[in-house]
Amino acid sequence: YSNQPGSMSVTTTKKQEQFQAQPLQDCKLSDVPGVGAKTLEKLNESNIDTAEKLVGHFMVMGRDTEKMTSWLEDVCEVRGVEAKKVAEGLAEKAAKIVIH
Repeated sequence: YSNQPGSMSVTTTKKQEQFQAQPLQDCKLSDVPGVGAKTLEKLNESNIDTAEKLVGHFMVMGRDTEKMTSWLEDVCEVRGVEAKKVAEGLAEKAAKIVIH
């Protein structure tokens, strides 16, 4: 626990690093940066219940972070900041698993 300003971003950065380091098949949906309890519930309602399915959905959207952010906001009712965080985390993960 830290009282320092920015301690939230340290936690987010750590979650991002862990998500990027783990093999996708070992990641839970809640491991995706930006996915908290409410987002998890909304994703489940959209039949996305694994990190693999979420990354797959991102791939189907052409790995477009703007499209993914909009989808998260419109369909899953994820707040803009969190939606962008999720989309950016997925983009980084996808770049590691896709051969250009």
